[in-house]
Amino acid sequence: MKRTILAMTACLCLLLPMAGCKAASSTTPPAALVPGAVNQFDQTSYATLMSVQAALKSLNASYAANPTGLAALKTVLDQAAADYNLAELAWQTYHVAATTANQTAVTSAITKVQGDLTSATKAATN
Repeated sequence: MKRTILAMTACLCLLLPMAGCKAASSTTPPAALVPGAVNQFDQTSYATLMSVQAALKSLNASYAANPTGLAALKTVLDQAAADYNLAELAWQTYHVAATTANQTAVTSAITKVQGDLTSATKAATN
């Protein structure tokens, strides 16, 4: 359970920059983009989706280990998985065509998954 909460916390921390929080200014130049990334938003979104996927896998493992005790988690996990799939599709669309509308769709979809993960964490701890 501690691993699940740590994974959720890490995922939420990765999502904060996408929620409109302004990063502190720095004189250090930004790190180079990983090969294949269109821009920093693309790279950050992908990393966030991978963290969300890890958190979902961890929560699914917790549910599988104790389906009776965590029965309330099933519905929330199903919704989170569906929303994750939509977020990944939105990111793939942005990755191919980096437009403002597609960026907004990615941000919205990831925010939705963040809410799902918060709900799943609450369901897992109750």
